[in-house]
Amino acid sequence: MNDSDIHDTIRGLYEGIVDPQAWQRSLQNLRRASGSAQMGMVVLDKRSGRMSVTELANPVEGLAQAYQQTFQALDPGRPFTPRMPLGGWYIDARELGVGTLARHPFYGDFLHRYGMGSVMACLVERQPYYEVYFSLQRPLDGPLFAPEDARALDWAIPHIRQAMALRERTSTLTALQRLSMRLLDQLAFGVILFTADARVLLHNSEGEAWVRRLMPNPAAPRTGTGAGDEWTLSRPFAAMVRAACDADAPVPAQAATAQSRHGARAQVIVLPLPPSHAMGQAWQQPAALVAIHDARSSSPLLPQVLRDLYGLTPAEMRLATLLTTGIGLPEACEQLQIGRETSRTQLKSVFIKTGTNSQAQLSHLLTRLSATLKAPPAEPDRGA
Repeated sequence: MNDSDIHDTIRGLYEGIVDPQAWQRSLQNLRRASGSAQMGMVVLDKRSGRMSVTELANPVEGLAQAYQQTFQALDPGRPFTPRMPLGGWYIDARELGVGTLARHPFYGDFLHRYGMGSVMACLVERQPYYEVYFSLQRPLDGPLFAPEDARALDWAIPHIRQAMALRERTSTLTALQRLSMRLLDQLAFGVILFTADARVLLHNSEGEAWVRRLMPNPAAPRTGTGAGDEWTLSRPFAAMVRAACDADAPVPAQAATAQSRHGARAQVIVLPLPPSHAMGQAWQQPAALVAIHDARSSSPLLPQVLRDLYGLTPAEMRLATLLTTGIGLPEACEQLQIGRETSRTQLKSVFIKTGTNSQAQLSHLLTRLSATLKAPPAEPDRGA
């Protein structure tokens, strides 16, 4: 291979982390450079002892299927796999001898029938439960593989291994993100992840409306419907996000009160996402985790659970439910139109019944309860 082909192959391996066509292009380059008719990745499942063939380049029809179903048990290269080091090569003519290749049923009954005459493979990944081999097959009318063929491809093996590791990591993070989103969508309060410049990385379903409320677009036309959704914050939100994303000294926690033009209130909490968090590692930049608690984020089942589980009175339930929004006791008194002494008495009773010792502990308990409760399905219309 010339320098241009080598650079194109390396580039394709790393682009192949997210682009299967680029990965396939690089495999085809390596196949042609080695004089192989077919190549692929072979995975050995150590628990079952079975081989599976994946990611074939220039596949020979029926060969991989026949190998997996029948002939892998006859593969004379299998006994050599436990002794192979990472990056080491198995070359059939060297390990078995030319005479064995001529007599062995794996060749006569299998490879020769598909027009193949020689096999070479490199161990590129070894894990406790599986191993991955980069395998090449030359045509029957071509020369047998030799050590110099392996040396000619040694430069590619570190790139194959690194690209495979990055691709596996990317796949894991993608699966983690999907799982995280499913879990986040179960929460009854809004969750949004922002970059330092207030770009949204992700949000759950409850947080979708809050993206527009927290960072409104000044250029967007105001309609009658949108005007009803205007909210103001007690602190500049963009500044809070920047402070949480400060790489040198992130502000540990910030809170602001949001209020709609109709008087609805919500508590907005901004926290720095730890750099060690999997999502932080995925985006490779500081991020701010924003949680929004409003009166609507409490599950409609929460009062019933508080009554049945803790024996709270209706007045105590109203106070406890309101505290899940994150507001303080004075604001709760104002909204419930009760006196401070009455609220303190009710709150003390709630502490005793729920086994909590502070408003922070109570709020944490009720938030967790609310997040795990589902609203009952709507009753079908039984009208005439």
